Amino acid sequence: SKKIIVHAAATAPSRGTLAPIVMTTRFEDIDLKIEKLVFLLNAEEGNPGIYELTWELGRFDLTIEDKYKIVRIVLTEILNEDLVILEKFKDFTLKEKIATIDKTEIDKLLNNPFHWYPCNEILSIILTNKGIEYLDKEMPKYAEKINERLS
Repeated sequence: SKKIIVHAAATAPSRGTLAPIVMTTRFEDIDLKIEKLVFLLNAEEGNPGIYELTWELGRFDLTIEDKYKIVRIVLTEILNEDLVILEKFKDFTLKEKIATIDKTEIDKLLNNPFHWYPCNEILSIILTNKGIEYLDKEMPKYAEKINERLS
């Protein structure tokens, strides 16, 4: 697999040095197991909307189609495994919940571009107790890879 390391234009605040960004050019180079953990960590921190999951992949040089493909695969998996629930909110403040999305509606909602942007009703993932247990079990196994991925 072809990987290139470049340096970000912004400096890392704690060290005053340039932060490396790994540029990956192929969908197949992405470790979906690691991205699954990254998405669960995102939910644990308080996911502001599913649009942010595509931003989590911003460090990789992927086509927009591949970013959405990865998000859809991982998001569908963590929803079907009951590691997160999908909730719909009135807006980006996430203060007024409209509904908890039933699993049977997931495909329909993800096929609608309206739900992928932060200027409409917001779909947000919420970590479940099962998701917390999954993180507690899996994070130690992948700690080094996760630290590398998030640094």
